[in-house]
Amino acid sequence: MINRKFPITGNESKLIGRLNILDEILTAINKPVPDHIQVVGPRYSGKTVILERLKEIVTSEGTTEYSCVLLWDLGHSTPKNDSEFLSQFAANLSDAIKGKYPYYSEYLKESVDTFQQDISEVLKELNDKTKILVIFDGFDKALSSDKLTRNLWDQLRELAQNKSLTLITASRKTLRELIRNPDAQTSDFWNIFLSTPLRVECFDESEISDILTNHCEVEFEKGALTEVCNATNGTPVVLLEVLNYLLHGHNGNKITNALVQEAVVGSFESTQNYLDDLWHDCSPATQDILRLLVEQNELQGICLNDRISIVEKGFAKSSGGKLVRPNRLLQMYLEGLPNEKGAIDRLFYSEEAFSQNFNSVISKRLAQISNIDADLMRYLQTNLEHLPNHPSVCLEGMRGLLNKCFDIIWAAEFNGKVVPDGHFDFWKHHGEHVSLQEFKTSFPQGAKRLKLLRALTTPECSNPLAKVVSKSTYVAINALYPFGDFGQHQEDENMSLQMVYSSMLLAVELVVSLQNDLVVSKGGV
Repeated sequence: MINRKFPITGNESKLIGRLNILDEILTAINKPVPDHIQVVGPRYSGKTVILERLKEIVTSEGTTEYSCVLLWDLGHSTPKNDSEFLSQFAANLSDAIKGKYPYYSEYLKESVDTFQQDISEVLKELNDKTKILVIFDGFDKALSSDKLTRNLWDQLRELAQNKSLTLITASRKTLRELIRNPDAQTSDFWNIFLSTPLRVECFDESEISDILTNHCEVEFEKGALTEVCNATNGTPVVLLEVLNYLLHGHNGNKITNALVQEAVVGSFESTQNYLDDLWHDCSPATQDILRLLVEQNELQGICLNDRISIVEKGFAKSSGGKLVRPNRLLQMYLEGLPNEKGAIDRLFYSEEAFSQNFNSVISKRLAQISNIDADLMRYLQTNLEHLPNHPSVCLEGMRGLLNKCFDIIWAAEFNGKVVPDGHFDFWKHHGEHVSLQEFKTSFPQGAKRLKLLRALTTPECSNPLAKVVSKSTYVAINALYPFGDFGQHQEDENMSLQMVYSSMLLAVELVVSLQNDLVVSKGGV
């Protein structure tokens, strides 16, 4: 056990560096008309530590117009629906303002069913008295569910119109990347934030130099500083742990290159878990790029999103559009992983291996498909992100994908949700089942949509009337539909991960089939 100069987990973590980011945030929120901002950064980048320091500055140093700060961690007890979100918001806001405004705090505390209205009334009363800073930390957890609706976001936008309220969100991805519910995407709430997020990435070289000079209080030989940078690329949790091992038992001599290398090796066991988490936050495609980068030491032609994902975690540096200088500790981490570059048997030799590696198969299939509807692609990507660790959440997302597919089908076939009268006459004339006639007055919902789609594509007694949708698409959507039902009503029964993977493959091929139908109907190739 070593004595750590720099605590890297828990409540003992203190802000080191990051003064530029703090200045940017303070400048944005202290304007005459403050900006609502989004703070974005990968896991372990130190977003929460920055925000906790921001709260201290705003509430303790008296240099701003804000009298109260609510730092709400949405990663714990995450609201499951709109009402729960507003209820927790009212309770947390009540706690935040009770020291300065006990009357309004008590008013919010007594709120029962009219949370949004009560919050609105309090903010309006405070408009000419003060400003309140509300920080939604872990905002990606709230947005990972499609249970929070556009209505909630519209209500939050209305609250944000009060000059007493300024909002900050903190998440691993930008808000636009995180929104799962297609209906919620249309809310104007997202437009109140600065479109360019403040990114919390790795320590840059000036910050590393400051840490080594002003916090470590040791002298480095030439080359040792470079070795620290090359080994960690400034990844905060990794850099600080290497320094902990470097400073442990330091005898007062200059830090040499060899001592840095010893500290890197010594710290690997404790940093491995952090590297593992960051590694699994990368998509399978990004992981493949990193393996290739470690082999070749330099890569170019990498798309922007992959570059951002890799550089922000400190796995490599970007130089002139190229990826260079792969993290030494990442190389050590990858050396300990099974060699996944060759044989099928290494990737899928056991159920455990299958579970860990099948994401790559689906990801590769997705990469082969062009011009997919943006919402359908988002559903597929988001559902895949939940595997292999959260298969039940993946199944919950199937219902949204199915609903979107049906919306596209009805738009292509009917230009809406009204079946032409001629279809009913045709089906009646050819003796199709009389129950189809009910769709004259009531457009089908739920599983009844399958009945209408079957009549269009695979009727029993007549020719298909579908203009666009193929029999293959019907077969795929008919097969996937029970998975969507299961996802919404799982009760105590668990579906095997392998079965969920099968549903994901089916979902991808449904989208492919529907996409092909649309291309053919437009005379595409």
